[in-house]
Amino acid sequence: MEFASRSVDPASRGYGSTKNAWTAFWQEPGQSRCVDGNHDIWGVLSQHWTTLAATLPFGSRVLDLGCGAGAVARLVLDARRALHVTGIDFARIPLTIHAHVELLSDTAMECLPFAEGSFGAVVSQFGYEYSQLERTAREMERVLARDAKFSLLVHHSGSSIVAGNRSRLNALCALVGPSMRAAFCSGDVPAFNAQFSALSAKHPHDTLVVELARSLPARLSRAQQERIAIWNAIEEALAPERCLAEALNACCVAPEELEEWLAPLRDIRELLPVSILREANGAPFAWKIESGRGVANG
Repeated sequence: MEFASRSVDPASRGYGSTKNAWTAFWQEPGQSRCVDGNHDIWGVLSQHWTTLAATLPFGSRVLDLGCGAGAVARLVLDARRALHVTGIDFARIPLTIHAHVELLSDTAMECLPFAEGSFGAVVSQFGYEYSQLERTAREMERVLARDAKFSLLVHHSGSSIVAGNRSRLNALCALVGPSMRAAFCSGDVPAFNAQFSALSAKHPHDTLVVELARSLPARLSRAQQERIAIWNAIEEALAPERCLAEALNACCVAPEELEEWLAPLRDIRELLPVSILREANGAPFAWKIESGRGVANG
């Protein structure tokens, strides 16, 4: 099954399951799966935040939306120690992301616990797009000082990050689909082998598919109740990853969607021309969306 639909609003999903998936994701130290191992992308991201930090007034308070494990906060503070960074994330984040970062986990972007005009800048790296955009934009405007600005890096739909995510999501959807489950739980060896062979041919380098191709066939001879228990355990184990993969698939921004997507931000601040961050080969991976220091219509 190809996972093509992008019409699902992640905000309408079960809040608890999504929150739990992100909480589990960030429990791993140094987690950065979406750009893991891509030094080219990391270099571009580092340069962006280092440059931004240098433009902020001494002592500025910076709010990092969807801070995760604190990657942006570390880069900003490494570039300029005189800044004060607060990170918020709706997941439950370990409290040790950075010694000099005020962390408020279990805190939604759509309802920020700060006074009006509290911050000299708002930043986000692959976080803002997962929120309810209109509500978050209004909250950003409320907590930003009048002459403050924001800088958001948002997943580009044409990126290698998104392509890899979609491939993995397609593999997950096929793996835990009803036909695969029925074949395994019923012990139908020919049907299961045929379906898994097709899955392996389509995703030959997916580590999960490779591992299950080795381990599952031998378990087809188990008693039916044991097979059902095995499959239930697989589905439960993969549910958080599938939840996050579906969220990225739904939240990345395509070029044809950009203008409409930007509308809530244009309502609160004057935007600088939107640009694209690219890998060394020219492939896009993020939209760079920034405001000037002016207030929209102000």
